Amino acid sequence: MGAGERRDLPTLKACFVCGEENHAGLQTRFYVEDGMVKGRVRPRPHHCGYENIVHGGVTAGLIDECMAWAAARSIGRMCVTGELTVRYLARVPCDRDVTVCARTTKFTQRLAYVKATLRDDEDTEYARAKGTFLPISVAETLAVDDALIYRGDEERIFAKLREEHEGQV
Repeated sequence: MGAGERRDLPTLKACFVCGEENHAGLQTRFYVEDGMVKGRVRPRPHHCGYENIVHGGVTAGLIDECMAWAAARSIGRMCVTGELTVRYLARVPCDRDVTVCARTTKFTQRLAYVKATLRDDEDTEYARAKGTFLPISVAETLAVDDALIYRGDEERIFAKLREEHEGQV
């Protein structure tokens, strides 16, 4: 994939962050661009704690999901959060689009270290985070992959894992 090219990632129906059928959720579409996982969203009023200020837990959820996709791309298996530290720099307003960007800084087959930022189009940085992610088992990853929604052009992160696993069965 060349610089500036974008490749969408799959979604999961009910996920709070990426689930397109979860009307209470963020319905974020994640994609890969310039070696990073990104997601762009405009939070809605029901994502706020105070009026027009996105709840910190919703902000952390958005960042966590983006970072987990970055970890999964690095390790080749779906990952869960081992540790997440979010530094809130400014209140996230509900009246504008924000973009979360995550990249893996170091990984092994057992652990991924990921960093992320959340910014708007004016480059205001609202939050930055770092986290440690752990891969789930091959069987669990393939079960999640079976539940993901692929429309045809999304990056198939777990295709190699599936080929290797089916070759052993």
